[in-house]
Amino acid sequence: MAKLRVPRERVEKVLVERIRAGEDVAAKVELAEGSGGYLDWLHLFATWRNDTITELKAAYEGKDIALEFEVVTDTTERSSPRFTFENRKTAVRWGIQKLESLIERLQLALPESQEVAGIKSLHPEIYSRCRTLYAGGDYAEAVEKGFKVVRDRLRSLTTYETGSEAFGKGNLYVEGAAAPHVDDDFQNGVKFLAMAIDRFRNEKSHTADGNISDAIRAYEYLRLSSLAMHLLDRALIR
Repeated sequence: MAKLRVPRERVEKVLVERIRAGEDVAAKVELAEGSGGYLDWLHLFATWRNDTITELKAAYEGKDIALEFEVVTDTTERSSPRFTFENRKTAVRWGIQKLESLIERLQLALPESQEVAGIKSLHPEIYSRCRTLYAGGDYAEAVEKGFKVVRDRLRSLTTYETGSEAFGKGNLYVEGAAAPHVDDDFQNGVKFLAMAIDRFRNEKSHTADGNISDAIRAYEYLRLSSLAMHLLDRALIR
């Protein structure tokens, strides 16, 4: 059963927009036939198809819905743009019909889950850089991107990318300790958090999927990077 990643109203808006974009592509079929602009039209079709697949991955959990659209709009590359065009001008209609059927089925789709809704509360930079990957089910890539965001922030603050060097050679200091007498504990806590992210990043870079295959585990790693970013928002050099 289809399960939404975002509110139902937003999914419907996305589907309507993708249908309109598809109809615009379909409306240019006669122009391409009359002018011989087959390559130009094929480029419009490919852009619409790829953008729609990306939007569907962001709107629905898993890859099944996007795959349904991908299958009905998939055509074989022919010996010339003209012959390829003949197949794809039909595929654009199939794609539009698939999107229309998704609107009809929208009330049957399960609402967004709590763990997906929770991703919106991540640090703004983690959310903006990782949301599309996470929504598309590319969990390992999303986690890797989150780790990279933390590394980039350390480098921008100190010129060093690792937690140990940033807090050592880089003289990084983070405000926010609960009290002056526990400031050393707080600094060490932030440093070890950054170092843990370094270690996780190194460990996961040696496998194809980072040993991350489900949304909840990916979210937990993103939350780790989010915490680091929130703490580093109050960092300075001393």
